[in-house]
Amino acid sequence: MGQASCRTCQTDLSSDRTIKQNDNLPDLAILPPEVAVEVLSHLDATDLCLASCVNELWCSLANVEVLWKRLCMRRWGYVSAYFNGYTQIHSFKELYMILDNGTLSFAADPNEGLSYLIKEGVLTDDVDSIAQFIHNTDVLSWLSLEQYLMERTDILKSLVSLHDFTNQFLPDALRSFFSRIPAPRQRGQFLEKLLDYFSSRYLQCNRHLSFSKDTVYIICYSLILLSVDLTSPCVKNKMSKREFIKNLRGAATGIDNETLGHMYDNIYLLGHVATQDTCH
Repeated sequence: MGQASCRTCQTDLSSDRTIKQNDNLPDLAILPPEVAVEVLSHLDATDLCLASCVNELWCSLANVEVLWKRLCMRRWGYVSAYFNGYTQIHSFKELYMILDNGTLSFAADPNEGLSYLIKEGVLTDDVDSIAQFIHNTDVLSWLSLEQYLMERTDILKSLVSLHDFTNQFLPDALRSFFSRIPAPRQRGQFLEKLLDYFSSRYLQCNRHLSFSKDTVYIICYSLILLSVDLTSPCVKNKMSKREFIKNLRGAATGIDNETLGHMYDNIYLLGHVATQDTCH
């Protein structure tokens, strides 16, 4: 009984201290509106909604358009709604909620998720707009995106064309490519298609190179295999630089041994070119 009373008193004292500490925090009401908005700009969507429940002032501040516009553009860098007049009729908070619902639907069924966004008028139903949407967000389900791109070759082609590999070292360009497009979970036709599109785009961005498309393709495939070899704990006997160069000497024409050696070093030092490590 005494211990219970003691614990109650300690809880009350702790609560009093918390209240006193909170009393020392500045109220948004005494801050200039632009400063209060800047404070709220550090919150995510969930916390911003909770902040709007505090009182009438906080509600008005938490619903300022610029806050929700930042949140939208931070998660979805491109949607047609930014340009087609949608936000002149609807608030950015409404847009955020629709985009969030569409993203969740995409995880369950990518076609259903995109159809929802198109139906709501926030995304135009054409190949380039959908490719731009995918390219400028990193919140879509990786597995669902892989499934979708396997079915929609037209959007995959457009998506690859949005990458700029100008003056990038080939392993770095491939690593950048797979940071935006999911690497397949297994080798097969989809991986071959990805490397084919990548090889074409890489040469388009680097017309000064003397490599052929076949050479880029072969090297890319070899870099993926090398990545697995050097990073997998299951592989005990790692491929040496000499072996890597020897294996490519006859197959990859137009590229010298020194460049191949630098590519080996890149993988050895920076790791897998397909960061999902799914090409096993």
